[in-house]
Amino acid sequence: MYKDLQSFQTHLLHVAKAGVGPVIAGSNGEAIHLSHEERATLIQTARRALDSAGLENVPVIAGTGGGSTRETILLCAEAAQAGADYALVITPGYFAAALANNKAALKAYYKRVAAESPIPILLYNCTWY
Repeated sequence: MYKDLQSFQTHLLHVAKAGVGPVIAGSNGEAIHLSHEERATLIQTARRALDSAGLENVPVIAGTGGGSTRETILLCAEAAQAGADYALVITPGYFAAALANNKAALKAYYKRVAAESPIPILLYNCTWY
């Protein structure tokens, strides 16, 4: 379980007060190492810290890319329930090359996630192929 929530809050508020919108569980390595529960805890902690600091208008963006369409949609729902304002959706890493080479499949993936997510999604197309 993520243990140092105080340092997380301190960093989050420092970044937010500098005008940078926080992304929780993005794709820079941390998301894959977090359980669904840890992701929710970080989102809830971020929302509470921002609100307590008078930064209610700062949106919480949650990385919700999963290993499949189904998991991505589940992560979007869990992020919304935890207090995220937007879902940052990346393509499933294992299928990134296949999706990059099939524009119809890539479009269908994002359309389905957008249709089933309870919060707006931000498309994060990180395909290097």
